[in-house]
Amino acid sequence: PEGLGALVAGTVGWGALALGAVAVALAAVPAVPDRPWQGPIAVLGALAVAAGLLRHLVRRFGGITGDVLGALVEIVTTLSYLGLVLTG
Repeated sequence: PEGLGALVAGTVGWGALALGAVAVALAAVPAVPDRPWQGPIAVLGALAVAAGLLRHLVRRFGGITGDVLGALVEIVTTLSYLGLVLTG
């Protein structure tokens, strides 16, 4: 596939990806005041699910499109929110 998704995927390196993931996980620490570990776990768990889904979609579609990136953003956001609100 071509387009913006392929262009973005080709320009973002692993270092930037790791730095972004760590930054978002750290920003999520105060999300649940009584459990500072819950925010980072929710974010990193959502990113892990997205990585698995991305791998599947790349095999299925032969690459990354803007629609794939958009769907992954929505999935990670939803899973992160669920990880923050579903507490026992």
